[in-house]
Amino acid sequence: MSRTTARLHDRYPELGTGPVPVEPYISPAYFAQEKEKIFKKTWLHVGRVEEIPGVGDYFVKDLAACDTSIIVVRNKQGVIRAMHNVCAHRMNQVVYEPCGKARKFFCKFHGWAYDLDGKLTGVPEEGCFFDLDKVDYGLSRVACEVWQGFIFVNMDPEPALSLADFMKPMYGDIEGYPFDKLTTGFSWTTEVNCNWKLALDAFQEAYHVAYVHGHSIADAIDKSDGGSMRPLDALCGEFHRRLSLAGNPKSVYGNPKAVTSGGEAAREALAESAATRPIAAAALRAGMGSATHEFRLDTLPKGMNWTGSDNWLFDINVVFPEFYLSLRPNYCQAYNFRPISHNRTLLEARVYYPDMPTAGGRFFLEYMKVALRDVLLEDLSTLERTQTAAQTGVKKHMILQDYELLVRHNYKVVDGLVQADAAR
Repeated sequence: MSRTTARLHDRYPELGTGPVPVEPYISPAYFAQEKEKIFKKTWLHVGRVEEIPGVGDYFVKDLAACDTSIIVVRNKQGVIRAMHNVCAHRMNQVVYEPCGKARKFFCKFHGWAYDLDGKLTGVPEEGCFFDLDKVDYGLSRVACEVWQGFIFVNMDPEPALSLADFMKPMYGDIEGYPFDKLTTGFSWTTEVNCNWKLALDAFQEAYHVAYVHGHSIADAIDKSDGGSMRPLDALCGEFHRRLSLAGNPKSVYGNPKAVTSGGEAAREALAESAATRPIAAAALRAGMGSATHEFRLDTLPKGMNWTGSDNWLFDINVVFPEFYLSLRPNYCQAYNFRPISHNRTLLEARVYYPDMPTAGGRFFLEYMKVALRDVLLEDLSTLERTQTAAQTGVKKHMILQDYELLVRHNYKVVDGLVQADAAR
């Protein structure tokens, strides 16, 4: 890095530049604090409204960091509700299936019935109970709100912030991104033996791209003089953070406008990729014009590509605490790094594309599914070894460079809440 180049850290001196302690990544006691002061107190993304489009459609989400399982359902008025999956009678889980459609929920243990708002409506042999008032024994409700079609829940009965107040300071200027024009192209779920912050950190910096992804997408990045992927810019808020990245438009992966825009963008991507990445080029040719929705850059919200770079590749948005939302000109990635324990994490990854109903479009999606799977596996390949090495206790601190600003911000925000006497 040139000495005259502005550093990302310069705008955030309060974050410091010193080493970051390893202890929060390996300590069971620290994780217990995170559960109580963060995960049981803040908004957590659990799904999309399209997953439950009709009355009675529901899904169940197990949230280990909150010590609970919740039912998310659309009621008769079309409102999305969330409630703990615990029967008021003898505390059996009411719903066993991960998703489905129901008129009512019936406990399989003794047949207690609840409506789509969680109200207790039926009790077998009700007269044998003692002064039972059904009004007092519904399913316990969970705060539930929707932002841009993403469903969030909060275990705090009285959240300190509404979801809108939580999201808007950082993400108000990306509202209007056409999430509703996208469908799930493909998804993966896996468990990784590492701390949730360690897993998330691997996705919120691009310093590693030229190395971990050296044989897959390294040609798609816009490299600095030092050979790494220098961010265009970074934004750090009270909770959330953003990173904007540039790509190499002469590659298929690095010019994501190509498949939906076609024209010059596609010709530019194909000019070199046809020789160096023939399968990628073939997929691009097949997919061009297949998307049912065109992502024109001049119609995207002003908060996307906020630096105005001609080579903009995508923006990383990390919604505190563990929701990674990567927004691109023609598709987006939504990953959750859900903690299971201090050294185990559930990764739920979904990639959303505009519908591509043609055979060529399906070929393009299948190519991208395999290509992104390989990139994801490369990202995961270092995590368990890093966790094992961290747990040796040999190293007490991590050393971060300027491109890793978001990693530092993540540590600072989490540690600030863990150390605070009064959690939000």
